[in-house]
Amino acid sequence: MAGLNSEGFTPLSYDEVRTRIQSKLEAFSTGFDFSPESPDGQLVDIMSFEIAQAWTEINQVYNSFDPNLATGAALKNIGLITGTPYGAATRSQVVLDLGGTAGVTVPYGSIVTDADGNEFTTEFDAIIPASVQAISTIAGPILVPAGSVQTIGTTIAGWTTATQTSAGTAGKTAETDSQYRNKRNTTVLRNYTSTADVVQSRLYELGIEQVTVVNNDTDIAFSDGTPAKSIQVTVGEVVGATDEEIAKVILDTKSLGCPAYGTTTVNVDDDQGNTHAISFTKATAVEIFIDMDLTYLDLDTATGADDRIKEDIVASINAQLSGEDVVWSRMFSLITPHGKAQVNTLTIGLSLGSLDTINIPIDLDEYTTISAGNINITTS
Repeated sequence: MAGLNSEGFTPLSYDEVRTRIQSKLEAFSTGFDFSPESPDGQLVDIMSFEIAQAWTEINQVYNSFDPNLATGAALKNIGLITGTPYGAATRSQVVLDLGGTAGVTVPYGSIVTDADGNEFTTEFDAIIPASVQAISTIAGPILVPAGSVQTIGTTIAGWTTATQTSAGTAGKTAETDSQYRNKRNTTVLRNYTSTADVVQSRLYELGIEQVTVVNNDTDIAFSDGTPAKSIQVTVGEVVGATDEEIAKVILDTKSLGCPAYGTTTVNVDDDQGNTHAISFTKATAVEIFIDMDLTYLDLDTATGADDRIKEDIVASINAQLSGEDVVWSRMFSLITPHGKAQVNTLTIGLSLGSLDTINIPIDLDEYTTISAGNINITTS
């Protein structure tokens, strides 16, 4: 049943809203013409879309309280509750030695560039000879090895050289929703005593963004293959972490005497020099493809909507944990907020030749991945 109940919140779809409106009108007075060409049909379609949009946005509000579903500002607000700040983008910084005619003032905001044309501006007035800090005008990871920023971009009589004698500090990109969600989970879960939560949080700290831990404390094997009295740790895309580091984290955090099951086995030593065979599973990537036909009802905000929709879908699907299914209906909440998009058709699948209005089941040893190039948007 649609609406809010003890089981959660289920929104009405556009078709369901339209059917309800039509049935109520028929109950009031039979004989309405609901064909797309008729005035009544057009009015019902317009009202159905607006009401369905409200249901979709209410669903987003409901999901904003779930850290595993919340995105964007809602996710950051959840993080603030637990005191986890969002990692905003930072700018690269360098220290420059200014040379030229002694006594000449190089004012705040003067420009120096690197070989790629990236601009850095001085942070305070400086009188030659002097050292001054310069910060990139663009946030992000611009590498600044010694000697890279030294081309003067602002012409000032008497200022002839800007020398970077030491490596600067590279900036950082803003955290993705997936990175911030995992950082928050790390902060919240790291003091838990549950084996699964502790293993998961420590692997998040290692930099792995997708971690699933199955703890089988029963006397029979699970259907996924996890033996009795064992744990199975499944990691998604691994970047910057070795198999040995992953195995050592599992050894240090799993319960004593609890075997670790998986398809990859690594021998690691404990603090007393004893060797343990630690197993875990590396999930394989499942590539997702999406095709949609949209009509933007708000032309004032439709500019760039295609790109924003692709960004939201990529962020959402790539943030899913291993074993988490791709649910077809969840795509609507990522699409409709942009340009008041009306979704005419939406199909998903594992290849361009097998798209349908279906959910895509993902096994425990799999994780989903998608790029903007896998998303086709047609507007009509």
